[in-house]
Amino acid sequence: MKEFFKMFFASMLAFVIVCFGGFLFLLVMATAFSGMSAPEPVVKKGSILVFDMNAVIQDSPVSLTQEQLINEAFGQGGPQTLSLREVLYAIEEASDDMRISGLYLRGSLQSRNYGSGFAALKEVRAAIESFKEVSGKPVVANLVYPTDKDLYVASAADTIIMNPEGLLMNSGMSSEPIFFAGFFEKYGIGVQVTKAGEYKSAAESFVLRRMSAPAREATRALLEDIWDEYVDVVAERAEMSPAEFQALIDKKGLLNAKDALEAGIVDELGFSDSVIKTLKGISKDDSDKLEFEAASISDYILATREAASGDHVAIVYAEGPIVVGEGQDGQVGGSRIAREIRELRQNEKVKAIVLRVNSPGGSALASEVIQYEVRMAKQKMPVVVSMGTVAASGGYWISAYADRIFAEPNTITGSIGVIGMFMNIKDIANRHGFTFDVVKTAKFADALSIARPKTAEEMAIIQREVDSVYDDFLRKVAEGRGQPLAQVKKIAEGRVWSGADALELGLVDEIGGLEAAVAYAANEAGLGSDAPVKDYPKATDFIEELMESLTATASIRQGNPVMEQFDAAVDELQSITRWNDPKGVYAVLPYRLDTN
Repeated sequence: MKEFFKMFFASMLAFVIVCFGGFLFLLVMATAFSGMSAPEPVVKKGSILVFDMNAVIQDSPVSLTQEQLINEAFGQGGPQTLSLREVLYAIEEASDDMRISGLYLRGSLQSRNYGSGFAALKEVRAAIESFKEVSGKPVVANLVYPTDKDLYVASAADTIIMNPEGLLMNSGMSSEPIFFAGFFEKYGIGVQVTKAGEYKSAAESFVLRRMSAPAREATRALLEDIWDEYVDVVAERAEMSPAEFQALIDKKGLLNAKDALEAGIVDELGFSDSVIKTLKGISKDDSDKLEFEAASISDYILATREAASGDHVAIVYAEGPIVVGEGQDGQVGGSRIAREIRELRQNEKVKAIVLRVNSPGGSALASEVIQYEVRMAKQKMPVVVSMGTVAASGGYWISAYADRIFAEPNTITGSIGVIGMFMNIKDIANRHGFTFDVVKTAKFADALSIARPKTAEEMAIIQREVDSVYDDFLRKVAEGRGQPLAQVKKIAEGRVWSGADALELGLVDEIGGLEAAVAYAANEAGLGSDAPVKDYPKATDFIEELMESLTATASIRQGNPVMEQFDAAVDELQSITRWNDPKGVYAVLPYRLDTN
């Protein structure tokens, strides 16, 4: 009977695999052929460029045509993924395009990994401001339940029309890290931590039940810098002082549509039909149909973008946690990015490199592997760093030697410090009847075992290594930035800084976004202001994106605060699996600093 059930379930499993594989093959073939026959998008005269903000705006490149095909195949209308540079390109290109009569913003921005951060959105907002100034074309925004990020971008519009039943979800910014010490203690999982730097609190989530005083101090200062920049922008649009805007939201908490209208934050209240009529007026469409000629950003890019060729500036994207090896999607694999930079510095057509960093750091070893290639590339060509939303700890490590570092005022950077973290399963294993024994040929042969806690002597050895890596980190920052070591020590200690503070401290050279960094690199390379630009690494291929869509659950969880909190906890726990430095030594940002 036992063999029967084994054969039965094996046969069933094989059947399911074959059926699923067949379905997947047919789906891939059908989608591929539909893509081959799909006509190129056409932009008609009088079109409104539609920026659907129901998207994740990430730094690294995205294959838009493949994503469109996948969404069509699965009937998905959920958030898409856009690359920052493509969004900036589309808005800039549309300002001089006589076929485009205006820009329309709608939807609500989505965050995933390190996408849609305030530093990236500052560049998007600046592009919208430039669109208005250069072209004189109107910008209209339609908001329903705007978050602070939505309002931050939409505040650049000439006209904001809000749903009468809408609500402004912008009562302030907070960072609410999850602490697992009680959970680990309850289930018998041991965690031991060493660190170098008073403010280096990256592993506090795993050993404490609340923020340490230094972590609270640094986080508060950072949030206040980002919030102040946000308040300045929104208050200016509403023609009130920052203090008046702060007093308004402190008094009311949440602003409904009527409150927002009275305060001058939005210009009109109306439903979709009034928005469409406004857009029809901009495009000079006098038809009776309640629709307007639209060109989505994705379609507009496909219709206008031309591939760069010849001598060019290469943008290398380091987006996500830094890990040893190749890394997976959403990670910065030390070996992969180092190889990319090495190949680029040997490519005669590449005249400058812009390293776009949007990373909280991670493995110290992987960070050093990348930094070495940055130093090698710098000997041959200009190397410029553009910091995105987060470029801290290991993210700063890989940036320190650049010829010039650009950051936005609301970039999160610094966190120059090091930790060592080790887990053991002794208690939980013993509770379930598992025990361990060891035979060894040297005193510390099993020092890295997860079967037991580290001894005091072993922790002292690890601390010595952490201190050594920290000293190396300090020396490299001092050398790369041309600062005295004593000065770097004062601003290090693992403390996070805003881009504005980092400029004053000499950790960055200039306030500016990706476009400013590219322009500087091109000028240094002698390529001129219209230099061709290429993105590296290239976007994922069709099959990879298809598999991600098959396994995605974002559309189910989107907008569910309980599931979002659960996902945040799971993601934080899963981050442990990405901590793969063989020495257990990390330069990583404290907590997951979400400014929501």
